[in-house]
Amino acid sequence: MLPPLPQDFVERLAGQISQFEEGFETLSKASTLKDMARVFAGLLRSNLQTAEPGIFHLSIEQKRWERFYGEDGQPFPETVTLPATNNFSLQHLDNTHTRIGVVQPLTDGSTLGVVLARKTPGGPFTEIDKLSLQLLLQLYANAHRPLLQRRNEKELVFSLNHRVLQLNSLIDTGIEVSKLKREGSLHQLALERAASLTNASRGLLVVSSKGQEIERYAFPGGKISVDHINTVHRIQSSFEFFNNTYTFELFEKESRAGTVPFDETDHILLNALARQVHASLENRYLLRQALEKQKIDQDIAVAASIQQRILPESLPNIEGYDLFGINIPSKSVGGDYYDCIPLSDGRIALVIADVSGKGVPAALLVSSFHAYLGAYLEGAVSLVQLTQRLNDAIYRASTDDRFITAFLALLDPKTGKLESVSAGHNPVYLVKSNGKVQELSAGGVALGMLDMEFPYQTDEVVIERGERLLLYTDGVTEAINEQEELYDNIVPVKEFIIKKRQQSAQEFIDALISDIKRFSGAAPQVDDITALYLIRC
Repeated sequence: MLPPLPQDFVERLAGQISQFEEGFETLSKASTLKDMARVFAGLLRSNLQTAEPGIFHLSIEQKRWERFYGEDGQPFPETVTLPATNNFSLQHLDNTHTRIGVVQPLTDGSTLGVVLARKTPGGPFTEIDKLSLQLLLQLYANAHRPLLQRRNEKELVFSLNHRVLQLNSLIDTGIEVSKLKREGSLHQLALERAASLTNASRGLLVVSSKGQEIERYAFPGGKISVDHINTVHRIQSSFEFFNNTYTFELFEKESRAGTVPFDETDHILLNALARQVHASLENRYLLRQALEKQKIDQDIAVAASIQQRILPESLPNIEGYDLFGINIPSKSVGGDYYDCIPLSDGRIALVIADVSGKGVPAALLVSSFHAYLGAYLEGAVSLVQLTQRLNDAIYRASTDDRFITAFLALLDPKTGKLESVSAGHNPVYLVKSNGKVQELSAGGVALGMLDMEFPYQTDEVVIERGERLLLYTDGVTEAINEQEELYDNIVPVKEFIIKKRQQSAQEFIDALISDIKRFSGAAPQVDDITALYLIRC
């Protein structure tokens, strides 16, 4: 866990959040590691006021550092040692503390090395600089994962395209395998064809689960002797399907000169045939799934019903206030959430949230958020601590591509005092009694994006009589019409709320939804629409 952050660093970091987010997006778009190093060098220069950094990479296979950015021939300092664990490590390279070396292990086992020097003139690196550097390195590590995934996908596509040219001889086998109705017949036929295609004298197909053998098929019929299993002339291919492992093994490739080793083409043919069997099993499974589609649709309807129960059926009556909310999912199940929760100390929690993505995965994360929120709200913690706990819980409950933007507020109904925090969410609008609109947007990054105790900031205002508060998700502002224009660009919500400030809470929400539908016309709803409107009477 990071140490408590100094106040001046918190203020500086709050001003850099958008820059960090833009930097992460730019890093994520890089096509090579060297492109990432070039972008990362710019982030280091702009955020830490350093001279040109040296950026290096040490892969698992390499024994020497490879320079990705910096002066030609510049080596990585030998005095910088790798950390004993997969953690960030910083070491000073001179007595003035104006030159440092940093190493950051990455998820694929490789290591990023950075050498930084202060611009002249410049003082030593401070603890605030080091914390900023650690955040930047975490952004790099997070962006490094999708780059590796894209590179692996390209390598796989290239390999498959190369092999397609050698698979013509498998077409007849694939057709015949797909026509067989019994799996046992499919397995035996596939094994016989694999032996025929590679001139193997013997073959074996073993189906196992968790290391325990379930079925065994042999070619030719009968048992495979220990001598055949131990032969050096053998090839193997396997795949996983529904928790079972299917392993093909071929022995003793025959030729005019006798038994010879299998060649690369034999490996390709066996792997291709194994994929055909895999595809056939998957097709059978998909056919069964198609036959059960009606039941699946019913299950989704049940899931949608459960999610609707998470959202409030009705909002509480708050003396002296008028309150109304709405949620319109774009699919059967959605990723938006809102609620108004009375607390034991008399305060009211106002919450609105939006999960990245849509459909069932987003709905599952909404359910998790709802459960964590309910567990943490009544704890004797500050709003910042509550948000930090939610961030930690969502980070551990979600995948890398999932996060939640949220706005959390605690209202004292007697005084109108409202304390709020925005976790990467749209600004909330407070319409003052003089007709001006105040934006509440203090906070920090979205929940689940960073595995750290982020220093969220809060807003504190007092809602006076006649003043109004609008919470909404981006399904409102980003509704599109048939010309693919955004609603907020044509009908600014800030102006709409001023124009309709004489209406009751329900009248305002009804007018807003009606205007969005008028604007969208025949264009489909692409995102969930959620809004919560509060008036102090």
